[in-house]
Amino acid sequence: MSHESMATLSVSGNNEDGLKTTVNVRDLDGFIVDEPERLGGTNAGANPLEYFLGALSACTSIVLRYAARDEAFEYTRVDFNTEGTLDTRGFAGKADVQTYFQTIHLEVIIDTDEPDERIQEMKTIVEKRCPLYNLANDANVNITSTWRKP
Repeated sequence: MSHESMATLSVSGNNEDGLKTTVNVRDLDGFIVDEPERLGGTNAGANPLEYFLGALSACTSIVLRYAARDEAFEYTRVDFNTEGTLDTRGFAGKADVQTYFQTIHLEVIIDTDEPDERIQEMKTIVEKRCPLYNLANDANVNITSTWRKP
């Protein structure tokens, strides 16, 4: 692996009180990570696992855009519904279970005139190239995805 192919990403942030945390990326405005009030937060932002599901959806969308260009696959829009299930006893320290998602289901609705076979080909290509899909998959999360037209 050459140094030219390596990339380092970084964030900074702070937590001054409670569960609300501000995260800064590059020169962008910071974003808030928090928990719902029922879990002791102020509900000022999504929690880390919700951000992960959003990031997985966005990562899939970005990789789709690159792969579609590479594969001459045309589409006008893509929508996502992403859901993850976890056993909260692990996070609470009450059971010896994984603290992250046990299952994730990603539904991709792609507006295209391409045939269903091409959509399934793109699904395979995108899943192979998407870093967050592979992170979850390599962590033995039961990750499934359905790709379809509207």
